[in-house]
Amino acid sequence: MGSIPFDQSATISEPKQDAIIAWNGKDELLYLQTTLSSSKDTKVLEMMPLPSRPSVEACAPGVFKRCGFLLPKPPEAMAAAGGDDPFGGSVDPVGAAEEVERKLIGAHDLRIVELHDAKAFSDWVAKEFSTGKGGLTVPEPMLAVINDYAKDGFKWYLFDVVDLSQQEAKKTPLKIRFATEQLYYPMRNTRVQKGGTTVSLSILTNVLFNKEDLIGISREAIEVPAKPIDVPEAKLAWIDPPILELLGLPKSAKLRSWKISGAIDSFQKDLLVRNPAAVKDKPAATPAEE
Repeated sequence: MGSIPFDQSATISEPKQDAIIAWNGKDELLYLQTTLSSSKDTKVLEMMPLPSRPSVEACAPGVFKRCGFLLPKPPEAMAAAGGDDPFGGSVDPVGAAEEVERKLIGAHDLRIVELHDAKAFSDWVAKEFSTGKGGLTVPEPMLAVINDYAKDGFKWYLFDVVDLSQQEAKKTPLKIRFATEQLYYPMRNTRVQKGGTTVSLSILTNVLFNKEDLIGISREAIEVPAKPIDVPEAKLAWIDPPILELLGLPKSAKLRSWKISGAIDSFQKDLLVRNPAAVKDKPAATPAEE
């Protein structure tokens, strides 16, 4: 998520992002857990642009651990690990944007917002999130990011207000579901933050991807430690039953591990992957996951 500190002199860092993505070509389930810290104690407004209106729930306990156990591993890691398997409402418009839902999940104060006017968005955010200690303003670099997303047709945003200290802390994981014809994970919305980050993605689909299907961040920017593996339906349900439902109750699905690392302000594109089964009249593809 892109971060806007209430104390503008604070520097926000996000050294680690962990996500599980299940995608069926039309809908995506995004399980998200991030690690954050700040150079000063401050409240922070976080923002995630989304291609459609999301639903947000608390993440079931243990989902990341269960998925991590099943992730494909390089041959040398498999040999060293052995074989132990534990598996046995609507609100009136507010001009520039409209808050359509608000939800408290643990320490998260979440708002789902529909954007109407990117140019007036800064004023709307300042009005909605200002405090008695002074108003919150969206810095120009973040406004530029919002405008980029608006030009690309993104009008839905998930906002989250959190308290940060100078110690790194993991946020309570969230489960976000939304409609999208492309597998999606936002990256460029973090361009206003500082420091390095490592994004660890566990991705479940019914299809294998070709190199040409990565239409955002390039294949060369993604570290893939091992080939995808087939996960049977019982183990999909073991991770979290909604994943099995989203994928259409398949007998098995493809699970792969991707990692993206670098300076958090360097990402100019999001992770976008098209559905190879939906591409017509395409030239011979270059296999990327076989």
